[in-house]
Amino acid sequence: MRARARRTSLSIVLALFATTSFPAPAQEGGGLSTGDGRFRLKGEVKLHFRDSKNYYVKVGQMGGVDVFEATVDPGGSFEVSTVNLIGEGELTKGLNAKLEIHFIDLYNRNPTSTADEVRVREAWLRFGKRVDGLKAFDGTSLYVQAGKAPRFAKQLTRRLESYGLWGTAVNRFEEIGVEAGGSLGKILYWRAAGANGNPVFMRDPNSLAGDNGTPERVDLARLDQAPYGSGFPILYDAQANDTRLDGGFQAGGGLGFRVVSEDGRRGLDVLGWMYHRQLADRLAIEGSVYGGDLDLLDDVPPGTAGWIDGRDKTEAGVNVEARWERFSLFGQYVYQDLAGLVRRGYEVEAAWRIPLNGLFAVGDQPWFNWIQPAVRVSRIDNSFSTPAGFLAPSFAWDWSKFDVGFRAGIVRNVDLTVEYARHDMRTKATVVHPDEFLVTLRAGF
Repeated sequence: MRARARRTSLSIVLALFATTSFPAPAQEGGGLSTGDGRFRLKGEVKLHFRDSKNYYVKVGQMGGVDVFEATVDPGGSFEVSTVNLIGEGELTKGLNAKLEIHFIDLYNRNPTSTADEVRVREAWLRFGKRVDGLKAFDGTSLYVQAGKAPRFAKQLTRRLESYGLWGTAVNRFEEIGVEAGGSLGKILYWRAAGANGNPVFMRDPNSLAGDNGTPERVDLARLDQAPYGSGFPILYDAQANDTRLDGGFQAGGGLGFRVVSEDGRRGLDVLGWMYHRQLADRLAIEGSVYGGDLDLLDDVPPGTAGWIDGRDKTEAGVNVEARWERFSLFGQYVYQDLAGLVRRGYEVEAAWRIPLNGLFAVGDQPWFNWIQPAVRVSRIDNSFSTPAGFLAPSFAWDWSKFDVGFRAGIVRNVDLTVEYARHDMRTKATVVHPDEFLVTLRAGF
């Protein structure tokens, strides 16, 4: 099944390359533009080599058969993770829009083998001006945005291809809703949002989410036929149910301040934020028999006392983003309460961009123009334990993840990322290290 999926993925990529003039000169950032130059059409392809360490932990028995949590897909593999088509820019003065569609989307599918292979990741309209990143405010401003878009608390620029633990658990996927915000003068700003809550589900923090609740994994007689393992899943906010607005109303707000030097080379942004909603009894998860929200959390063996309390879902945190010349930093502290299951922790990413000015040239095209070493540390501490016989004991394991690597700009719109993830996953009996090596070639067109 995996071999067939990879052949299909490769066919899609080759077809796209055949119908584009890549890497012919294009506008900065890649893509094609409309006649007035304000709305851009572009895309990207990501190809990978992934090598995942083989680990497994026995977590119980079912029908006399030992049950394990295990590495999703151990060993080395070449794979195409995604082909993305993107349109974004200004439709008319004061009205911006973005549409982003992912094909294959291997590293975001959950369950990996049965979830949709085509998904709209973003689709929104924005009235007014929103200033993102470490860019200075012109003065007091206001915007309103509606559609499917990232949370305002999300780290928008990752220097490595992988995600940290909190980058996985909170804010990873876009939500369907309305957001408003603006600046108060040139320093203070605010955000407010109302959205349909994304389902609380489970996934492995490495590249592949794994399979949980797929046909082969719920039938013990077919377990050895499962294309992917369960992974070591943690709780996280899964992708939005695009056609089922049943996640319950979620409200969020934030207040921050930003100071940026006149030349834009130095800056500091600090944002405090909070989201709250009521968990649903059950939210459907495409491709899995398990449901999201309370259906997942309350899936305990008969006769086991309940371990959750209520249905409130609250997360609060502080983001700090800084830039000093070529040095960049993003830090985040998060507190989360899922029906009485409390966890907290942090994620810090630092990077240094070094210009290379072209190590050599092919024709008139300089190759290897910059390199950006990066390191990230993330940690989740859980203030709860799972009941005996629970489907995924890893929900409650304390976890530290250390990512180190670099991203290099080969030519315009083509870059290479090399990284290694070191895990310290603390089970009740030992510390496990389901590490992963990942190489990513990203090409824009």
